[in-house]
Amino acid sequence: MTWQEESMGRHQRLLDAVTEGIQRVEDLADALGVSPSTVRRGLSELEQAGKVVRTHGGAVPVSATTELSWTQKSERNATAKRRIAERAAELVEDGAVVLLDAGSTTTFVAERLADRSGLTIVTNGIGPLWALHDAEDVEVILIGGHVRQRRGSIVGDYARAVLDRVTADIAFIGADGLVPGRGLNCASSELAAVKELQMRSTRHTVVVADSTKIGAAPFPHWAIVPGPYTVITDEGVTEDDRASLTEDPRCSPLIVPLGPDSPAMTPAEG
Repeated sequence: MTWQEESMGRHQRLLDAVTEGIQRVEDLADALGVSPSTVRRGLSELEQAGKVVRTHGGAVPVSATTELSWTQKSERNATAKRRIAERAAELVEDGAVVLLDAGSTTTFVAERLADRSGLTIVTNGIGPLWALHDAEDVEVILIGGHVRQRRGSIVGDYARAVLDRVTADIAFIGADGLVPGRGLNCASSELAAVKELQMRSTRHTVVVADSTKIGAAPFPHWAIVPGPYTVITDEGVTEDDRASLTEDPRCSPLIVPLGPDSPAMTPAEG
C-alpha cells in the first residue's frame, strides 16, 4: 500500500466515524486510536475537501448542515423539547410580557402559555403565532419583517422597530447550537441579529435548547448573549457539556428529567 493510499484510508475512516455521529475530537481520537492532533489535522484536510464542516471541538458531515424546516425540527427530540417547554412556562409570572423566538422548542413553550390569561407575547415565529392563534386571553404582538418560510421566522430591519420599543420581562430564545462563552449558533446572520435584538430587549434571557444543541456549532453564524442568562436543557447533556455550562459565570443551567421511557435523542443538525 502506498502512503497516498494509506492516507486516503485514514481519512475515510475518520469521515466514516464523523458520519456515524462521533464528532468531537477527543471521542474520534479514542475511537480511531490516534492522537487528538492527528484527528485535528485530518478534519482540516477533510474540510478543505468539502466533506466536513469544522465545529467547536470537532466536526459534522456536510449533510448535517442542511437546514431542516421548522415542522421537521418540531419532530426531532420532541419529548425533550416538551419537557423543556413545561419548565420554561413555570418561569412566566402572571401579567408578564414575554418574548418568544422562532423555533420548535419555543413553539412548545407557546402551547404551554396559550391557556394563561393576562400575558402579552411578542414573537417573530410562525410556530408560536399558530400555537397562540385562538388564545383569547393572551395579547399577541407579531414582529414584522421578511418571512423566512423554511425556518418559520420573521427577520430583517423591521424587527428593530418593534423590539426597540419593548422591554420584556422574560425572553425564550432558541438556537441551533450553544457554546458557553461563544454564544448561540444560528443558520444565518439575519437570525443571529434578531436573537441579539430580542436578548437586549428583555430583563431575563432564557435559552431553551435540548441536550444535542449544547456544544454544537453546525453553522458559521453567532448571536452574542449580552448578559447573564438561563439555559434550560435536558438530562441527556454530557458531563463535559454540563461542566461547560456551570463553568460559565453568566450561565444558570436548569436540567429537566426525561423519564425512563423517553426515545433516544437525535443528534443536532442545523
